[in-house]
Amino acid sequence: MILLATAAATAVIAGPASAHPALTISASPTTVTAGSTVTLTITGTSNGNYTNARIEVSAGSGTAGTTGTLTSFTSSPTCGSGIPSTPTCSEITNKYKLYPINLTNNQAFSYTITFTVDSATTAGTFKGNAQFYTSSNSTIGLTTGPTITVNPATSDLILTKGPVNRSGNQLNFNWTSANVGPVASTNPNVFSGSADPAGFASQVSSACTGGFVSGQSFSCGLNFVIPAGATNQPGNAFFNVNLLALGTYTVSISLIPANEANPADNTISWNCTVLTGLIITCT
Repeated sequence: MILLATAAATAVIAGPASAHPALTISASPTTVTAGSTVTLTITGTSNGNYTNARIEVSAGSGTAGTTGTLTSFTSSPTCGSGIPSTPTCSEITNKYKLYPINLTNNQAFSYTITFTVDSATTAGTFKGNAQFYTSSNSTIGLTTGPTITVNPATSDLILTKGPVNRSGNQLNFNWTSANVGPVASTNPNVFSGSADPAGFASQVSSACTGGFVSGQSFSCGLNFVIPAGATNQPGNAFFNVNLLALGTYTVSISLIPANEANPADNTISWNCTVLTGLIITCT
């Protein structure tokens, strides 16, 4: 009798412990520009049956401009495709919640949450952490995720060629600019252009250095900013053509602020052909 009771007691003690699924967290990208998005992927294998459980995502070990709770410098949480099903991502106080999480024993799971790092966030780092909660609020320790580095937001100007107008021997090159970045361009913007070979002489502004001699380039700072979201901002530059210098010329214009994300699309060029003093074409 005693032995049977002891055995039964031993069987109860040896039953499964009240553990929770272990979480693994990855981030993409691990270096992000403020104003852009970060995706956390949370994976694991269920160690039991769970209904209406949830995963809460938070920030840890923040430095510089990314200290504080996750919701203090990020926004707009959205869930991607989930396995076994896609939950809803929402903000709760100072965290983000993935809910509902329904799992069966030994079932593999994978969930993603994408959020935006606010464009006003300055440089710093933070960790994307996660914690599993059962429907009864039972939980285990926080799982620490990877370090995510935040760089300051940048402007992203795009220049588009416009028409070239002529008045006598003067050509007026027109263009428009747009700022598709999350913040305004810095002030001043570096404005530069070239005319090569000799035959064109730039007439832009007394604030520009060089550029008043045939064949030379010019460069100056323009004392204005282009706001985020601005489109069709006009610009122009004048060049005097030496009508005796026949041939083909390239005119390039660049407008590049110091906080530019993609300088590759900040330069535009025209190919101009001077056939006679009266016949000049630029494309």
